[in-house]
Amino acid sequence: MPSEYDPLFSGSRPGDDDLEPVRERFRAAGGPYLRAPWSWFTWALLLPAVALLTPRVHRLAGPPGVLSAWSLVILLGGAVELAVILRTSKRGARGTPLASWVLRVQGNLSLVALALSAVLLWQDMTWAVPGVWLLLLGHSFYTLGGIAFEPFRAAGILYQLGGVLALWPPWSDSAPLAVFAATTAIGNLWVGISVWRARRTG
Repeated sequence: MPSEYDPLFSGSRPGDDDLEPVRERFRAAGGPYLRAPWSWFTWALLLPAVALLTPRVHRLAGPPGVLSAWSLVILLGGAVELAVILRTSKRGARGTPLASWVLRVQGNLSLVALALSAVLLWQDMTWAVPGVWLLLLGHSFYTLGGIAFEPFRAAGILYQLGGVLALWPPWSDSAPLAVFAATTAIGNLWVGISVWRARRTG
């Protein structure tokens, strides 16, 4: 059975098949996220910053400090993302039932990532957590995001390559976090710039 990864090996491109009506619906569902690049630029700053600061925060405040730092960053980034969505919604980019379904799928994926992270922490394999998150986010970007917006495919591939690199036996304790920082910076910048270009040309 064909999969979303087939174009990587067959040379076919989106639009060469009968899935275009599905892609149209996904593009409509992704409208609020693809009307402005600011949330993507925000994530491109926040995620690398907290990843690079994590070792220092751990030395100063231990695991509770790390958890607080990441929670604060996620809340701040989420607030910016919500503000952008609300602003674009006022301009006509409304959510759809498909968008709600995608958000539920993303929420389930986040729960899987949290469960895997808890197991890794319990097994004293903290270094593997960044790689797991990059792999799961990359798969989601490539499959679900790539249906709505082609640049998500490149970002998804980048995230998955970063995940593999982060899971390589680390040459230092901070190496996986450095890979996470670089990957999220480049990936989110790429999506943000692509949204900005699409907005200008569209």
